[in-house]
Amino acid sequence: MLRIAPNSRIRFAFVLAVSVGLGLSSAFAQTTDLEQAKKHYKNREFSRALTAFKFSAENGVAVAQYWLGLLHDRGQGVARDRQAALQWFRKAAEQGHAEAQRVVGIYLEEGKEVALDIKTAAAWYGRAASQNNAKAMRNLAQLHVKGHGVMQNYEKAADLLQRSADLGNAKAMRNLAYLYYFGKGVRQDHKKASALFSAAAAAGLDKAKYNLGFVYYHGEGVAKDLPQAAYHFGQAAEAGNGDAQLMLSRMYILGEGVEKDPENAYFWAILGALQKPDFAQWHFGKLRGQLSVPEMDRIRASAKAWNPKH
Repeated sequence: MLRIAPNSRIRFAFVLAVSVGLGLSSAFAQTTDLEQAKKHYKNREFSRALTAFKFSAENGVAVAQYWLGLLHDRGQGVARDRQAALQWFRKAAEQGHAEAQRVVGIYLEEGKEVALDIKTAAAWYGRAASQNNAKAMRNLAQLHVKGHGVMQNYEKAADLLQRSADLGNAKAMRNLAYLYYFGKGVRQDHKKASALFSAAAAAGLDKAKYNLGFVYYHGEGVAKDLPQAAYHFGQAAEAGNGDAQLMLSRMYILGEGVEKDPENAYFWAILGALQKPDFAQWHFGKLRGQLSVPEMDRIRASAKAWNPKH
């Protein structure tokens, strides 16, 4: 048996205590540095955030490496450099940082500064999803829906989207709603689809507000309710959704759920036409002759000055 002399035991204990103390001190310093760096970022002091994150990133801290990648990706505090961003994201991802793993997947799926490699992107999404990253679950689900990089599998997609939705991801709720609406990978259920559209809309997803207006307009999964449809189309239209703008214009033209109003109809048709020019022709045809030239000029000026609400 190894025996340690009393004096040696004292020296060993002292060295161990110092080592542990230094380790705890280092960990505390890193945590403090990261908190300060995040505070700089929140205050939009990007150059100071960059310096603070860089120090920790170069010392192998995965969280700091992810943030440094984000700053390079967005060009905040430094010239935008996606090659450098990807390098830092990879460093963090290889250390197990879930969101960095997801972002590396996005770079590979979209071919950003790297060769397109959807199969490897799916693998990175899978690694992040295994850590309960809700966004990665949705990313991987969409690959299964399309059959890109993985086998097309609606059931697998539905499972991933359900898990992501359960974690509160609004986009996953909307995507899962589509699967229920069309009966892909799950039993067709318009009521379930409308409930998911409603949940996504309540979470602030503007596209889901359009979807919710659509199901109320057609009475699919909910009782047909044109005023409700107009309300939800209006919410989405105000946020800049072109489909919703044209549907709201249509309702003002026909007086569906709202009073007929050629001025509002023309206003929303102009905005909708910017995104959906081919679909707007019907609206302009229906409104022909209902407004004077001065009225149309005034509305066009208002539409030109309009900005979406977020």
